[in-house]
Amino acid sequence: MKLTVYCARQDEQEALRTQALSRGIELELTRRPLLPDNVELARGSEAVAINGASHIDGEISRSLRDVGVKYVLTRGTGFDHMDLSAIAKYGLRCANVPAYSRNAVSEYTVMVLLSLLRGLKSELSKVAGMDFSMPLAPSRELGSMTVGVFGTGLIGSRTVRFLHGFGCHVLAYTPHPRAELAGLAEYVTAEELFRRSDAIIFHCALTGQTRGIVNRESIASMKRGVYLVNSARGELMDFAAVLDALKSGQIAALATDVYPGEASFVHKKMAGSELDKVLTELVSMDNVILTPHIAFYTSTSIENISAITLDNFRDFHDTGECANELKPRK
Repeated sequence: MKLTVYCARQDEQEALRTQALSRGIELELTRRPLLPDNVELARGSEAVAINGASHIDGEISRSLRDVGVKYVLTRGTGFDHMDLSAIAKYGLRCANVPAYSRNAVSEYTVMVLLSLLRGLKSELSKVAGMDFSMPLAPSRELGSMTVGVFGTGLIGSRTVRFLHGFGCHVLAYTPHPRAELAGLAEYVTAEELFRRSDAIIFHCALTGQTRGIVNRESIASMKRGVYLVNSARGELMDFAAVLDALKSGQIAALATDVYPGEASFVHKKMAGSELDKVLTELVSMDNVILTPHIAFYTSTSIENISAITLDNFRDFHDTGECANELKPRK
């Protein structure tokens, strides 16, 4: 049984090779994303493993089928880069990694929220310039705040628990409330969460309903001076509207690990002239922390992502079933 892995970063390759060996899986590794001109690399493989940099549409799905691929495995939780209907149309099956770490993204989220509250970016910059003066104003304490968590799946639920430990009053929104968060979070509507929260954290999937959920209208409904943290998908936010709100003070500060269309630049060294004007201006602001989609990036996550991806392949190959299979909505 053979698997072709696209976008195989150097740090992933050792984990993939070690774990594939113990599972009897032959690997073909490439650093390139899956594109129409390199589908042929997968010939002879029963499955391909991809990440968010590879977009699986009808053309790619047909080509994969034609070279003998049966399964498409994404090495992550989100699957908005995969057209599930097209994949199914050409007889392929796919799976994701629904959970790869109990803590990675949630720890990142709390870290950057605390950094925003303490103005850490500005303070580090001052000290680098040998300026040891006090901040212009005292910061807020996280434990005194009402924090909204938009999306309480496995990651969002963990963040709720962390915030509860800090003493926050936690508001939560999700279409499917989790009974185990009773006493830890108050479930409210999305509109109420936006209206009442001092800080809002986004952990939701990108869907037709959540795309652009942070826009000029929703920002206007938020408290003045709200803090925003996006650890989910860039397309949740209209960043031009966010930039204007940062300038006006409607948004006090922003931390985001994601950005729309990030596949063209994330995890690469870029010149400023190659980036859009909104992104360039956001990066320059002291009250903005922007990181290159690294919230997930821990050694634990890499080991688990590799293991679960390979187990998904083994399950499909051995039994024809996979607990993490993704299917198009009917």
